[in-house]
Amino acid sequence: MEPTKPREPEVLLPAGTNVRVLQVAAKSFTLANFALPLMVRLREAGFEVDALGGLDGFEGRVQASGFTLHPWRMGHSFDPLKLWRARRQLAAFLDSHPYDFVHTHCSFAGIVGNPVAYSRTKNLIYTQHGFYVHEGLNSVSRRAWLAVEKIGLRSAHRVICISQAERDLAGSLGVRDESTFVTVPGAGVRTEQFRLSPEDRQRRRQALRESLGLRPDDAVLLTVSRLTWDKGYREMIDAVRALKASGHQFKFLAAGSGKDDAGIREAVRRADLDADFRFLGWRDDVIDLHCAADLFVFASHREGLPIATIEAMASGLPVVASDIPGCREEIEHGRSGLLFRVGDSAELAAAVRSLLADPCQAERLGEQAKERARLFDLSHVLDLQLDLYRGLAEGS
Repeated sequence: MEPTKPREPEVLLPAGTNVRVLQVAAKSFTLANFALPLMVRLREAGFEVDALGGLDGFEGRVQASGFTLHPWRMGHSFDPLKLWRARRQLAAFLDSHPYDFVHTHCSFAGIVGNPVAYSRTKNLIYTQHGFYVHEGLNSVSRRAWLAVEKIGLRSAHRVICISQAERDLAGSLGVRDESTFVTVPGAGVRTEQFRLSPEDRQRRRQALRESLGLRPDDAVLLTVSRLTWDKGYREMIDAVRALKASGHQFKFLAAGSGKDDAGIREAVRRADLDADFRFLGWRDDVIDLHCAADLFVFASHREGLPIATIEAMASGLPVVASDIPGCREEIEHGRSGLLFRVGDSAELAAAVRSLLADPCQAERLGEQAKERARLFDLSHVLDLQLDLYRGLAEGS
């Protein structure tokens, strides 16, 4: 698979054409981090774009880009009363605010919103962003989750799958015709912003390390993810403990926030790793963090097509990631990174140990990763989605 040359932004709609689009998510976080680049591109192409989502502190990023964001009392909850209210609110909103396109993002918005929006718009697009199932999940829970996921899939005119694995799974559920599914490689990453000159990279590396009190010769491992157990923090903590016990010296940086923050910090304290395992909280300087790091670790149990790994790859960092479908589509094991068996802390530690002991291998993997990341560039991802919108608009 070769990266395609990005197209120049184009106006797809004739002057005076009024095609209205609503981007919908349970949380503004999703709109700000997944949907916003598409919203900008659609506006450049001549569409009128609004958003609807829960207010969680990220709405300012959407509004600062010039979009109207209508509040939706949705959130992530299966409370029957909250679900009923959220559906009722969405129905009333769409009845009074007609849109030519409604584009829902992530499971909760799809499960709750799609049955409501389906009959209220000509074009309902659903980007699933990763099924809430993973390898190793017990069969009862897996069947239950997939039964719920079918609700969102069944009530959509087009379903964007962010990896081939996700498309295969969606197709296997038998709720939509194959022509319904469109594969787009993730949410996209602006890979060019991670390509720095050696001088700029060194300057950022030195400044960030100094700000964190790290020495120039410290080996630094980095992970960027939500602080939740399903991101593999148990395995990362166990691996760090094993590596320290075998004499390896390094610092492990964890950037992110999440609902299991307190429990994860307590687990680090119990493992007596406070001096080596550093929590950085939510960070907006990921590029600088990559410059300061020597190795990227990603131990998640389930992903659609994770952005954090693509960003690390685009920076030229060697990546050690869990062997799950999303990561397998990004990383060629032994060529552009290393994969370890999901949930296996010993295998994770062995992979990290091999790169700490062999800087030449680490550098080679990082260089290959940088090239591989171009396949997931944002421009290409937006081109594919714009083609979908154009085709549906022309067929309406």
